[in-house]
Amino acid sequence: MHERSLIQSLLRQVEQIVAAEGGGQVAEIRVQVGDLSGVEPLLFQMAFDDMVTAVFSSECQLVLEMVPVTAVCSDCEHQFEIVDFQFRCPACQTGSVQVIQGDKVKLISVTINSNHSIEGVAS
Repeated sequence: MHERSLIQSLLRQVEQIVAAEGGGQVAEIRVQVGDLSGVEPLLFQMAFDDMVTAVFSSECQLVLEMVPVTAVCSDCEHQFEIVDFQFRCPACQTGSVQVIQGDKVKLISVTINSNHSIEGVAS
C-alpha cells in the first residue's frame, strides 16, 4: 500500500521536527493532499490511524486539506483549475500547460503540546 509508506515517511519527518523543537506531545499533523498526487485520502487516514500510535499518542490527529489541480498555460499564461482531467487551456485551447498545484503531498504544520505550531513544507 503506497499510503502506508507515505505515512511512515511523514511520521519520521514529524519525529525529526519534534526532536529539533526539544520534544513534546504531537497533537496535530496537518497535510495537504493534491488531487493528482495519487493518494487515496481514506486509505491515507486509515494508514495513519493504524501507524500513529507506534510513534505518537493516540490523541495525535491527522488533518487533511485536499488541494485541487491547478495549471498555467505555457502560451497565454492563463492560470486555471483542471476539471475532469482536461489538460487544455480554457482561454486559448492549447494543450501546452504546466501543473503548478495539486500533484503533491505536503506537510503543512505540526502542533506540539499547547498549540505550539511549526510551519514546514515537504513533498
